[in-house]
Amino acid sequence: MNKTIKLFGIATFAISALFSSCKKENNSPKPVADFNQTFYYSTMKDTFYMGNDTVYFNNLSTDADTYLWSFSDNTTSTEKNPKKNFIHTGRSEFTNITITLTSSKDGKSSSKTKTIVGWWD
Repeated sequence: MNKTIKLFGIATFAISALFSSCKKENNSPKPVADFNQTFYYSTMKDTFYMGNDTVYFNNLSTDADTYLWSFSDNTTSTEKNPKKNFIHTGRSEFTNITITLTSSKDGKSSSKTKTIVGWWD
């Protein structure tokens, strides 16, 4: 949309209505999702005993203020650093458990997915 303005009765200027289409840019950095986990009993990096071991998830994300954890047992958490006990399903001696962390801030997000192994005897 152009607007014509007469200035001091001498000159006429056409001004585009720029301000109506201006958007505030979101210059905040994009979050980077990252995490690791530790186990209460197991000292192995990515394997734990499902009988009695608690998994502690350590959120290492940067530039984020909202977190969504999704676990392959169809549960979720919005805690920054959740802990969880997984139940043995009886299907196999070893069970792959997939964890996805989505970290967000100001409409931007990123995700990290990792698989750990639970074992049962």
